[in-house]
Amino acid sequence: MIVAVTGASGFVGSNLVEELVAQGHTVRALAHTSEPTPRPPAGSSGAVSVIPGDVLDPGSLSRAFAGVEVVFHLAARISITRHDEEAVMRTNVEGPRNVAAACLETGVRRLVHFSSVHAFAVPRDDQPMDETTPLVSESSREAPAYDRSKSLGEREILRAVDRGLDAVILNPSGIMGPNDRAPSRIGQTVLDFAKGRFPMLVPGVYNWVDVRDVVFGAIAAATRGQRGHKYIVAGEVGSVRRIAELVAEAGGKRAPRFNAPMWLLGGVAPVVETVARWQNASPLLTPQSLAILQSPCDFRSDKAGRELGYTPRTLSETIFDTVRWFRKAGHLD
Repeated sequence: MIVAVTGASGFVGSNLVEELVAQGHTVRALAHTSEPTPRPPAGSSGAVSVIPGDVLDPGSLSRAFAGVEVVFHLAARISITRHDEEAVMRTNVEGPRNVAAACLETGVRRLVHFSSVHAFAVPRDDQPMDETTPLVSESSREAPAYDRSKSLGEREILRAVDRGLDAVILNPSGIMGPNDRAPSRIGQTVLDFAKGRFPMLVPGVYNWVDVRDVVFGAIAAATRGQRGHKYIVAGEVGSVRRIAELVAEAGGKRAPRFNAPMWLLGGVAPVVETVARWQNASPLLTPQSLAILQSPCDFRSDKAGRELGYTPRTLSETIFDTVRWFRKAGHLD
């Protein structure tokens, strides 16, 4: 089967491309011209063709999708800062709109759209969240730009479904795991823990999912998902301290003993965010990242389990495999 993957040079995209090739598919890997060219998996023997593309350029999408059966749309702008709202909204809202239109134009059989659990409105209390949880309101100005953009992006896909597109939506939680070449923000945090770079920890918890499980869910959604439905692919809730302790058990440095006080972090985070903006860097500590670690994160993947056969790994297995991969890749002594 011929498939196309947008955002193929990213952490999830590159893992997805490798698995698709391993399953015998021919892949058109779309990568933005500003991104590094994805490396075809070893032994792919021409099964992967790298195509320059831009989700904000409808023509490039139509050319890339011609003759394709399934499109996996991963290209997005992930943000935990307040300073890139315009770019986030364009990429994460106009992008899905253009991808859906190109799929309809070229006769793509199915679109798998990657959204996020951030598209869901955070409940006032710590109640479980599933696919029936309301999306962030279109008119909300309180929610971060990233959350609003993922909610609006889903709505664009569903409008295309109403026009005849066969599409399903995937909502992953915080993604981590091996084969994180860049690395991602979360991967960099794991690597920093392993190297003992943090004197104190940030208090808070989140829902973490293995990239390999997200890839499984995406491929299963392409064949087994119901048209117009969404599927949460989440994993295990774990604190930042739990991650640091697991990294230590996997051979990294000892986890810091103390949590940094929230009053200190709350004062430092805006400064870190501003300095990062001046340096054109991607900060880990921002007011939004702190808010995420303090917000409800009980995301339920029961529907994905029933309909897609989704069974996530434990956080322990993910961390151990991630540290092992970083060491094998030469990032750790």
